Amino acid sequence: MANQPTVGVFLPSYLNTCNSTSVTGAGDNNGLRYPTGLNAGKLIELGPGEAQNLAAPGTNLYDGAYMWVKLDSSATASLATEGLAAYIRLDSGPTQGALPETSYNVPTVTTEDIVTQIGSSVNLFAGVFINPATVSGQANTPTPGNWLFIFVGAGRCKVNYKAGITSGVLGNAVNCGAGSGQFDAATTSGITSVARAVTLPVSSTSGLAYFKDIFYRLPN
Repeated sequence: MANQPTVGVFLPSYLNTCNSTSVTGAGDNNGLRYPTGLNAGKLIELGPGEAQNLAAPGTNLYDGAYMWVKLDSSATASLATEGLAAYIRLDSGPTQGALPETSYNVPTVTTEDIVTQIGSSVNLFAGVFINPATVSGQANTPTPGNWLFIFVGAGRCKVNYKAGITSGVLGNAVNCGAGSGQFDAATTSGITSVARAVTLPVSSTSGLAYFKDIFYRLPN
């Protein structure tokens, strides 16, 4: 897919198929980065039509904000796919949370199984992965250590619900931290609430959720 200058940023592919080894989205096999104007933490906001125009054939994207981030090299690739939660990656070890936070500053996101090893997933929510595992029969799972776009709020996004959600009612609070990157739905809000269900929440399936705010992840 060619660059889409109308959205104000270089895109190396469709928005939900990006999986680049380069922070600029373009480079060679020797690690040389080509300047494109795309950089770490770049955020774009799209309307419904704009987002869908940038979606891979046979897939759907919705209005909202999308950010260019690095996928943690230790992340679980299968948990970094469409509809699953992305989390802020903090440096682990005895200095966790102290400066300098190398992973945080990149910015780096990771999968729920990794982040729960170093802290509460409730407080580290960063957005939602948008890359389907396959597109047109071809593998599309992001590669840990590569760069990609994730959804970060101010619009609608597909979310995957866990088995046995708390309550399947339209307008429910959508909660992160349900395990394996999945979401729960409940009739009341809580500390884990990040969105509202705008399609009927159903256990073990996906639905649309509306995220009112942008979850900013900007490097120092």
